[in-house]
Amino acid sequence: MARRDVKGAKQFNYEIDAALVDAFRAFCKGRNEAVKEHLEMALQRHMENPPPPFKPAAPPLPPIPAPAEPTAEEKPAKKGKK
Repeated sequence: MARRDVKGAKQFNYEIDAALVDAFRAFCKGRNEAVKEHLEMALQRHMENPPPPFKPAAPPLPPIPAPAEPTAEEKPAKKGKK
């Protein structure tokens, strides 16, 4: 989509679930209303009545260390052709 400079407006672009976008556009079209207005209303409503912050049930697990490279003594001998 081409960018247009509109005084007092900003554009942003995020990739979200395609099915959600399609359903949202169909919802707006079914009401014969603009996507822009519904998006603005939804964002404003969400910020005025936010859900509780996400708190994980348990602390995150520590990272798994990478396996160490085997030394020459630990490496299996290559099998030759018989």
